[in-house]
Amino acid sequence: MSTTVRPATASEASLPPAAEVRKPVTARSRGGFRVWIVVLVLAIVGLGGWQAIARWRPAAGAQSAVSFEVTKRSFPVFEEAKGELQAMKTTDIKCKVEGRTTIIWLIKEGTIVEKDELLVKLASDKIEDVIRQEEAKEASAIAGLEAAEKDLEILIDENASNIRKGELALKWAGSDYLKYIEGDAEKMRMVAKLDVERAEETRTRAEEELKNTQGLYDNNYVSKTDLDQKIFAKHEADRGIDTAKLSLEIFNAHEFPKKEEQLKSEISEKEKELERTRKSAVAKEAQKHADAEAKRANLLNTQEQLKKHREQLEACEIRAPTPGIVVYYAGHRWDPQKMTEGSDVHERQTLVTLPDSSVMLVKVRIHEAKTYKITPGQVVTVEIDAIPDRVFTGKVTRIAPLADSRNQWLNPDLKEYETEITLDQSGPMLKPGVTARAKIAISEVEDMLSVPPQSIFTKGGRHYVFMSDGGEGTPREVQLGDASSDFVAVVSGLEPRERILLSVSDVAKGSLPDLPSIEKPEDKSAQADAAPKPKPKSRRGGKRGGRRPTS
Repeated sequence: MSTTVRPATASEASLPPAAEVRKPVTARSRGGFRVWIVVLVLAIVGLGGWQAIARWRPAAGAQSAVSFEVTKRSFPVFEEAKGELQAMKTTDIKCKVEGRTTIIWLIKEGTIVEKDELLVKLASDKIEDVIRQEEAKEASAIAGLEAAEKDLEILIDENASNIRKGELALKWAGSDYLKYIEGDAEKMRMVAKLDVERAEETRTRAEEELKNTQGLYDNNYVSKTDLDQKIFAKHEADRGIDTAKLSLEIFNAHEFPKKEEQLKSEISEKEKELERTRKSAVAKEAQKHADAEAKRANLLNTQEQLKKHREQLEACEIRAPTPGIVVYYAGHRWDPQKMTEGSDVHERQTLVTLPDSSVMLVKVRIHEAKTYKITPGQVVTVEIDAIPDRVFTGKVTRIAPLADSRNQWLNPDLKEYETEITLDQSGPMLKPGVTARAKIAISEVEDMLSVPPQSIFTKGGRHYVFMSDGGEGTPREVQLGDASSDFVAVVSGLEPRERILLSVSDVAKGSLPDLPSIEKPEDKSAQADAAPKPKPKSRRGGKRGGRRPTS
C-alpha cells in the first residue's frame, strides 16, 4: 500500500492530567441467553456508576455521597478523532523492466533497510541473451563504420589528386595557347614574310641577269640557250614570290585561326573537365559521407539498444533509493495481490513501498461542523493501539481546503475534512497503517464554574442540573460553555459552593419542565459539537447521569 504525506513539523506539548485518554473497555456478546446478557450489561453499568461516584466523591463533611460541590477550575478542551498512522514521506518502488518478468528473490516484509540495500531481484536470463546479441551487432557496426570512414578518406585523396591533375591540365592548355599566339604563330608569320622577301630578292637578281644576258645575246656574246635559261630563272623567281605570298596568306587566313581555335577549345574542355571532376568528387564524397553516417547511426542505435538492455539488466536488481521500512504493495482493495517469490510482474507495477519513519503523522477526518475549531499549530496528544500505555505528542500541520466526499455513497450529507497531525516522535516502532486516536487541544477553560458531564440533563434543547436538597433534587436550568470529557463549563445558572447531584432517579427526571424547545434546525451541528460527550469506552457510568448535553 502506497501512502503519500505532506511535510510539516511539530513540537512536544505537555497536557494536564485531565486531558489523558482513558483506555476503552468493551464487551462483546458471542451469543447466549438473554438473561445473561442483561445481567452482564447491568454489572458493567453498575461498575461504571460506582467508579463515577468514587471519582467525584466530595470532600469530608459533604451532605451526600452522590453530590458534587460547584467550584471554579481550569481545564483543557479537546476534539477527539480516530485516524491512521502514516509516514510523511513514502517511496513507491516500481518495476522498470519492460514486458513481464518474474520475482526470483524478495526481501522480507517489515525489514528496516538503508539506502542502496537490495529489495527485489527479477529474472534476467532473457535480457542477458539480448545483450549478447546486441554486443555482436555493436562489433559489426563498429567494423562497418571504420571501413566506411576509410573509404571516405581514400575517396577524398583520389578526388583531390584528380582535381589537381585537372587544374594542371587547364594551366598547361592556357600556357600552350599563349605559347602559340605569342611565339609559334609569330615565328611562322615571320618565316613566311622572310620567304616572300627572299623570293622578291631572287626575282630582282633574275631580272638583272636576264637583262645582262639579253644585252650579251644581242651582241652575240652568249647563246640562245643562255638567254632562255635566264628567262626561265626570272619566271621561276616570279613564281617563288607568288608562292611565298600565298603561303603567308594561307597562314594568316587559315592555319593561325584554326590553331588558335583549337587551343581555345582545348582550354575550354580542360575547364569543363575540371568542373566535372570537382562535381564528381563532391557527389562521390557526399555518397561516402552518407554511407558513413548511416553506419554511424546504425552503431549509435545499436549502442542505445545495448545501453537500454544493460539498464534493464541493472533494473532486475531493485535497491532502496532511501531508508525505510519494507511494505509489500497489496494492489487495489478490490484486487489485492501480495508480492511473493515467483510472482509475475510487469513494467511500472508497484512492488513494495518504503515509508520513511523519520517523520510520522496521523491523518484524521474532522466533521465540517467542527473544523472552525481546528487550526494549524494546535497541540495534539496521540494514542496508538499497537503501542499501548504510551502517549505521543504532535501538532496540527494541515487541514484540507476542500471536504473529502469519498464516503458520500454511504451518507450523502457527510462532509469531512482530512486533517494531518505531525508527531514529535519517530522511530521504527511507529509503523504506517495502524490505528491512532488523536486529542486536539482546542482551547483552555480558565477559572470557570465547572461540573461533571454526567450531572447535566437535557430536555427540549435546554440543559439542567439537579440541586442537592436532601431529597430527589430540584432541577435548575443552566447555560453551558466549553466541555471536555471530564468537565463542562457553566456560564450561568449556578453559584460557587452550591451542590448538585451526579445522578437522579427516573422520578426526578420526570420533574424536568415541559418548555418550548429552543433548538433551531440550523444550530443542530453546533449544539452537537458543543455538547460534552464522555467517551462510551470510559470507565465512568455516564448513563447513570442522565442524557448528555447537546449544546
